Amino acid sequence: VHSPSRSLLPRPPPTMTSPPKQDKQSLCVDILVGGHVQAYVDFFYLTHRPEPAASGERAAASAAAPDQQPQAPASQLAFIKNKLTEAEVARRQGDTRAVFGAYKQLANLFSQQLDDHKTAVYFWEKCNEIARLTGDTECEMEASRALGIAHEALGDTKLALTYYEKLQRLTADASASDDEKKAWVLLYNANVVLAEAATAAGDLHEALALRQTCLNAATSAGDKELIGKAHYEMGQAHERLRDLEELYKAIKHYEPYLKICEELGDDAGQGAACFALAQAHQRLEDSSRSQAYLQRFLEAATASGKLPMQAEACCSLGVLYNTQGDFARAVEYLERFFDLARQLGDKHMLDKARAYLGIARGNSMLPEYQHLVTTDLNALLAWKNRRVPFVKTQ
Repeated sequence: VHSPSRSLLPRPPPTMTSPPKQDKQSLCVDILVGGHVQAYVDFFYLTHRPEPAASGERAAASAAAPDQQPQAPASQLAFIKNKLTEAEVARRQGDTRAVFGAYKQLANLFSQQLDDHKTAVYFWEKCNEIARLTGDTECEMEASRALGIAHEALGDTKLALTYYEKLQRLTADASASDDEKKAWVLLYNANVVLAEAATAAGDLHEALALRQTCLNAATSAGDKELIGKAHYEMGQAHERLRDLEELYKAIKHYEPYLKICEELGDDAGQGAACFALAQAHQRLEDSSRSQAYLQRFLEAATASGKLPMQAEACCSLGVLYNTQGDFARAVEYLERFFDLARQLGDKHMLDKARAYLGIARGNSMLPEYQHLVTTDLNALLAWKNRRVPFVKTQ
């Protein structure tokens, strides 16, 4: 009996090389085997945070532990491990730019993809320290800007402001005009947030001081649109102080805002400026100027095509003419206000327009009514019984 040939015997399946494991434990071991101690420490803390609460417990957990940070997804663990080891190797070799680049990529991962700004701050602080120690102004500016944005995202606007102020100083020293303008814009935006918070808290004098800082920042940035907005908000801040002298100061800010809006062709801004000026002059009992600005407000509102602005302008003009005793014009503008309210479908505005128009029409008919009461009782009864229109007898 012949033994079968070796070539005819079934061959064992080829051995497959299994891919390296990507779980936390295996990656931690890989980092330690490679001798990257600092990378291991960072990776361990990043990957061994408390697990996020289940959906039913999330609200209670967030209240009890507001600083709890999200877990990095498994798909990103290898990337995090590689960047941490790259940073440690580059540090040993004295390549500070490579260290900065690795930490920057990690910071961007946590802020932009994982919405974990607290961890992003940790890596941006490392970047900032490296740039500061090596005298790398360009990298220090980038880190300062990113730290300001991250702290704003975390709700700490005051701390963000310190980084923006540092950024502005760095850009000024480096004569980087474009970067300096961007730094002033960031300072403007941060101070706007603080001013709004001060206003909401009722600290109106602090809000006014912050609005002045906003105006200074906008002026330094050379941004006309921001300068205009800052002037408008300064005017509003002065008005909130409820003092006659503050009204005059408010007008001094509304006027340049109007001029800037005219230069930029901003119809909506022109309307807002004219309305603010009209209201201020009306409070100062200067009806002629108030009326002139309201007419300009209506023109700007019509040019912008914004019906709510047109309605506001017509309402204000109607009320002003009614106050002045020009009831025919009051009725004219309040009828337009009523029509615009119907077009907008705003029930509250429609009720207001109906009431104002009724008052104006009543005022316009009052002289004839008084004449009939005193001279023509039959005509008065005819109007009362059958709504026969008044006919004023000579």
